[in-house]
Amino acid sequence: MQYINNPTDSYVIGIDIGGTNFRIGSVDTELNLLQRQITSSSVFQEGGDAVEALAKAIATLMEQTPGQCRGIFAGFPGTVSKDKTTVLSCPNLPSFDGRNVAELLQRRFNVPVLVEHEALLLLTYDLTKYQLQDKSCVMAVYLGTGLGNALYIHGRLLEGKNGTAGELGHIPVCRSQEQCSCGNVGCVEIYASGKVLEEIHRQNFPPGTPFTVLFKQHAQLPAFAQFLDDTACAVATEINILDPDAVILGGGIITNPQFPYETLVERIKFRARKPYPAEDLNFIRIEHNPDQGILGAAMYGLKRLQLLTD
Repeated sequence: MQYINNPTDSYVIGIDIGGTNFRIGSVDTELNLLQRQITSSSVFQEGGDAVEALAKAIATLMEQTPGQCRGIFAGFPGTVSKDKTTVLSCPNLPSFDGRNVAELLQRRFNVPVLVEHEALLLLTYDLTKYQLQDKSCVMAVYLGTGLGNALYIHGRLLEGKNGTAGELGHIPVCRSQEQCSCGNVGCVEIYASGKVLEEIHRQNFPPGTPFTVLFKQHAQLPAFAQFLDDTACAVATEINILDPDAVILGGGIITNPQFPYETLVERIKFRARKPYPAEDLNFIRIEHNPDQGILGAAMYGLKRLQLLTD
């Protein structure tokens, strides 16, 4: 990395809004995490103004961080507009749907503000951590509350015509008519997401049973086997289209050390086209880092501000 015009008292704010938790941190131009807050994303679903709740968290963080804030960069678990101002659709946090978050926050704090799909910010971090910037094609799947997806092709993050590329969780499943939280029917995320695992856990274990018991006993649960195969089908679909140099697998579910990772990889290989790409797949299981989204947002923002280059 190279740092340009690097004032030591400057920082940016990186925000990682997941379907379960909301993380916000201040990061200086050397990529040091200065302050961090972690809160349940339920604060955006409690009847108040979601953007105002976000603004309060930002204001609190600014009060705790000495120096000058140079920008605010936020990742959302949904689609955002091409100009990086508006959350178009956020199925797990619909209180942000249609909100021009960037304009509202910029007016409040008088600094540049950009919003982005959280998976692209996670991939921004992983490309650097695992030294994948020179690869022709990298695909990333982040399995958390939903099924996050991001793509890096020929040196660029893939955004698409409307800024909504990489919606692997919302590819349609043939003949399914089940309603998805995005408003469509038959999306693969109905069958392959953390929400599905929560339901499997609820149906098979008494209240209060640790969630990780589900991973330990997965081999005895047909519903879990179906979940793994449904997830593998989605991942293999993208693999068969892209023939990627690397497949990043992460997110809160997959990075859990008790998750049956090798079984998932076996199912993906089984579903991938033979002989290639199935016989030449490079999987990278990322290490758990609760600050990944914050740091990825900061890296993304510092590059946009031209304070950081590869």
